[in-house]
Amino acid sequence: MVNKNLINAFIDQLLDSTTEEKLAYEATIIELLGGDQNTKVTNLPKRRGRSDGGIDGRIKVIAPQINKVYHSEGLSFQKGNNIIQDAGISIKIQTQKFTREQFGGFKDDLERENLYIGIIISATGLSPDAQRRIDDVNIEGIYQFIHIPLGDILAGNINLFPIQLADKNICDRIVEYLNKMS
Repeated sequence: MVNKNLINAFIDQLLDSTTEEKLAYEATIIELLGGDQNTKVTNLPKRRGRSDGGIDGRIKVIAPQINKVYHSEGLSFQKGNNIIQDAGISIKIQTQKFTREQFGGFKDDLERENLYIGIIISATGLSPDAQRRIDDVNIEGIYQFIHIPLGDILAGNINLFPIQLADKNICDRIVEYLNKMS
C-alpha cells in the first residue's frame, strides 16, 4: 500500500508548480492512462489558438454505445452494446475544487465532440454542487461521468465503474513511471 502522506505531499508539490509544469503533469497523466492529448478538436474558432476546447485528452474505454435517434417527436438516445469508444478527460491540478461551472463547460465540450463518457481527474476533489450535478446527469443515463481523485491514480487505485478502461496495462505503467522518479 502506498503511503497517503507521501501522496499528499506529492500533490501539494504539484499544486505549487508553475502553469507550464502543471500542463506537463497533465500530459504525463494522460499518457500513463493510455490516452491521447493531441486529438483534434472540432468547431472551435481560430482565436482559440492551441486551446484544447476544454477536453485535455481522450482515452479508450469500454461502455455502451449511445445512438442519437431522430424522429417526429424530436431527438432521443438509445443505449447499445458495449463497445470501445473515446472518453474525454478533464484534469484539474488546482487548489480549488472542480466546480459546477467547470463541469458544465466540460459536458458542453463532450457534447460538441459527440462523446458520452467524461473522466474528471482532480487534485482537490469536486465541489458539492459539481458532485450533485454529476450525479443528476449520470442518473439520466445518456452521459456517464466518473471522478478520479489524483491521489487514487498515484496509489494505483483506478476505478471507473460502470465503464472499463480498454487498456489493461495502466497500473503497470504508473508503477514503472513512479519507479523512474524515485
